[in-house]
Amino acid sequence: MTREDLIKAINHAVTLYVDAPDYFDANPQLRINPATFDVVAINGKDALEGIADNEEAIEEAAAAQGEETEDASDWQVAQNPDFYAIKEYVVKDKDGKLKINEKAVETLAKTYL
Repeated sequence: MTREDLIKAINHAVTLYVDAPDYFDANPQLRINPATFDVVAINGKDALEGIADNEEAIEEAAAAQGEETEDASDWQVAQNPDFYAIKEYVVKDKDGKLKINEKAVETLAKTYL
């Protein structure tokens, strides 16, 4: 994936929020899988549940023994998504309408690619 592709994916997810902010709870999040660059807009509650699930999977992998389980643990850690507050990637225009903060999105994409 190129940086431009990642920017498009982030913009798409942020646009979902911009187009329907009432669909989301008070803490909407961008969920980015750092291994696949899958980007999704989710509710904050779902982000908290995802974090708990990831921690449980890591703990289970850490409790297991052997090279195969170590590989599974490494894979799980690489798949753990990163979460970012969507509201950090929107601004209001002069008419008070939400729009994508393109500079913030570009900065986020640079952290990955």
